Amino acid sequence: MDTLLEMGFPKNRAEKALALTGNKGAEAAMEWLLQHSEDPDIDDPLPEGAAEAAAGEGAAEAAAGEGQQPQRVLSEEEKAAKAKELEEKIKQRRKEREEKEKKEAIEKEKRRMESGKQIVDAKRRMEELEMKKIAEERRREKMEDRLARERVKKQIEADKLARRQKFNMDGAAPAASAAAAPAAAPATQPAEAAPKKEYTMTRLQIRLTDGAALTSQFAAKEALAAVRLYVEMNRTDGQGAFTLGTAFPRRVFTAEDYERPLDSLGLVPSAVLIVSKPT
Repeated sequence: MDTLLEMGFPKNRAEKALALTGNKGAEAAMEWLLQHSEDPDIDDPLPEGAAEAAAGEGAAEAAAGEGQQPQRVLSEEEKAAKAKELEEKIKQRRKEREEKEKKEAIEKEKRRMESGKQIVDAKRRMEELEMKKIAEERRREKMEDRLARERVKKQIEADKLARRQKFNMDGAAPAASAAAAPAAAPATQPAEAAPKKEYTMTRLQIRLTDGAALTSQFAAKEALAAVRLYVEMNRTDGQGAFTLGTAFPRRVFTAEDYERPLDSLGLVPSAVLIVSKPT
């Protein structure tokens, strides 16, 4: 104990080292202290029974070695040399431990950076996939919109052709009837009132907000909504909401009017419609 204390070891560590080495002497205690100098529990009290167990082992070994030459007491110079040697070993152990911890910290940082890079790469890939998905969705929407517009245009052209054909047939019928009509009745017969002519087609001129005009024919029984659709597909004054109306008499058609046929709105056999921005 005195040797360890003179070498600068704390009393609790010296007692613990001697007890756990079976009181085999300063040499064994110093070796134990060297090996366990960095243990976090080196200053904790001895567990109950540990000292007795170590002492029993030391006594057994002493009995087995009875008759051998007793352990020599170290001189002051030897104590100092041992202390210096022990200090150098402790420094070496500490240096090795610090280098090991430094390497572990570097490896940990590398793993952290690599993990962060993988996360960033994964996030970037997800963003790229999302952008591609959005772009593909926009292309699909544009394609569907273009196809829908083409279908509407084709339908409008087909309706125009059907109206023209119907108008020509309706116009030819009265002429044929007039050519085949018999001679006029005798003057003595009273003249019958001419029946009111029913128009099957109407010719509409649509004035846009930029001064341009659209002209087209529509069936008299078509809803005003068909005219609105025609304007939407053919207008040259830009996009945006608009209303349809007439100048004489001054009238702006309502949402209910768009479901009514043209003849019920007084737009047959011809009319001028005004396109205006909603107020």
